[in-house]
Amino acid sequence: MKIAFLKPPIGGILGLEMLTFVEPLGPISIAGGLEADGHECRIFDLRLDGEEDGMAACSRFGPQVVGLQCNFTTERNRTLRLAARVRQEMPDAFVLVGGHDASREPQWFLHDTIDAVAIGDGEEVMPALVDALERGADLATVPGLYLRLPHRSGEPCYTAAAPSRDDLDTLPMPARHLIANYAPEYYINFRKPLALMETARGCPFKCNFCSVWKFHKSTFREKSPDRVVEELKQITAPNVFITDDIFWLDVRRGEEMARKIKAAGIKKYFTVQTRTDIICKFPHLIEMWKDCGSLSIFLGLESVTDEGLDAVNKSNTMANNKRALELLKEMGVGYTPNFIVDPAWDHEDFARLRNWIEETGAYNSGFSVLTPLPGTDLWETAKSQVTTHNWEMFDIIHTVLPTKLSLQDFYEEYSRLWRHVLDVRYRYRGKMRTYFAMGAAVATGKVTLGALRKGMNIAKVFSKPETFLSAHEGATQ
Repeated sequence: MKIAFLKPPIGGILGLEMLTFVEPLGPISIAGGLEADGHECRIFDLRLDGEEDGMAACSRFGPQVVGLQCNFTTERNRTLRLAARVRQEMPDAFVLVGGHDASREPQWFLHDTIDAVAIGDGEEVMPALVDALERGADLATVPGLYLRLPHRSGEPCYTAAAPSRDDLDTLPMPARHLIANYAPEYYINFRKPLALMETARGCPFKCNFCSVWKFHKSTFREKSPDRVVEELKQITAPNVFITDDIFWLDVRRGEEMARKIKAAGIKKYFTVQTRTDIICKFPHLIEMWKDCGSLSIFLGLESVTDEGLDAVNKSNTMANNKRALELLKEMGVGYTPNFIVDPAWDHEDFARLRNWIEETGAYNSGFSVLTPLPGTDLWETAKSQVTTHNWEMFDIIHTVLPTKLSLQDFYEEYSRLWRHVLDVRYRYRGKMRTYFAMGAAVATGKVTLGALRKGMNIAKVFSKPETFLSAHEGATQ
């Protein structure tokens, strides 16, 4: 069969898509298995093609199945609009929606333009669905689906839960050739081109703002170091973002991966996400991974008080956070701390965070507004307080909960945080040194000029409260 995967076009306000523009790892991973089964797959990234050209190309391909990826809550309405176009222009195609957000709340996607929602790991759901469609079998027998069409009872049908394989090495290799024409355009922050790679799935921790642990039912599954090296050999991009929510959770595996990557002669600029308690206990892992090229670490510090960490069920301490930053500085490893800004904050809370950044010199910090996303524990406790169901506002830089301060004051304080980290950067590194380092990074090819401009523009845009306030005009339930 012919299967097309569509990534919806850019839309929304600001938020995630200004900071990250990454490849659709889910579809290329699923496509690897479908191609192995003899099916023909294409991926159309409408963020790059443009909606008109991308849809025209998809129509010419003539898919029998069209899969739409909805990973973020902000993409919901765009996904529905795109599904309506697919139904109009390719009326005979079976339309499926998958992705993290679709799995979190599949019933939201019940719409007459969508035939089914995939729930769980797409590599398990999609091949079985395509096989059933090809054979004309009853789709209610395919695990991992929410079917719009009535089945026996006259109601939409949840099928059985999709299987979840323990051995991730048996997953198909991602079909990266399907996005070769797009690959040079993907980035995170200043790093471009950039590829995504997954070495593990799940998380054993239970932060209340996160749905990853719920999606994976508190399990944690890993690929072997040999499989990781095999995938890395297929990645041509110099920059690799490892999507694991917690890297190095298995310390021995982390050590073995580093040894095998080094032995294979692979050198990449790796960006990983991990916890500060892991860094404090096993700092030698950082040194080992520095030998694999270059290393940068994203740290979800979340709060500058132990009380704040307890409030989001982080299961960590501020002592670990502070010590981890000191260790990374000593080892010369770049890091990006991220903090959660609570709409219930007053001026003193903002001042406490600014002072902590000043004291620690954490000038690469970022700030996420506490956002109850569907499928999280936080959503269950806060959904009655949500001030809007304009899903584009759920981009973690706008508040969708009532603020203790006036909106004007809240966003003045929020934008001041972004201004503050830039000021701290200049004080610690010097303005001329900062610009010289950026110029050197462009000159040596480590960073593209376009990515640098985009990053500098983000800092400028986020430093103005008007940037965020404008989205609230007309935002209603």
